[in-house]
Amino acid sequence: MKRFFLLFLFASSLGFSQISDEEYKSLLEKSPFNQMYPKFMAKDAAAYFTEWNKLFTEGPITTKEARIAAISASAAMRCEYCITAQVHMAKAAGVSDDEIKAAIQVAAEVARFSTLLYGNEFGQQKLKNILGVE
Repeated sequence: MKRFFLLFLFASSLGFSQISDEEYKSLLEKSPFNQMYPKFMAKDAAAYFTEWNKLFTEGPITTKEARIAAISASAAMRCEYCITAQVHMAKAAGVSDDEIKAAIQVAAEVARFSTLLYGNEFGQQKLKNILGVE
């Protein structure tokens, strides 16, 4: 993930390149998601999006595992767009309905426990003592 972020920062540091109307139209034809970006940064954003998506195909975890993680994150963020897309793509990658439910349950339980710890001012040091960290 650091590599992709650094790539985006590097592209950003060079300044966004202006593109012609024709290049912009071509980017929109390649992916309808490119319309979310202003024209001046669409080319760089599309390149980043292409690299980012490699996490699902070339990353250190399998496509199925990456989609399950994405479902869990999408549920935690409560992003209806992400849930729709990630569930669809997860099923295409062979993720079962039960695995999808488990990913959502994990997100729900992490959020629930986080609320309990935070609300009770449990504290990092107390948690680290219980976990045997440090």
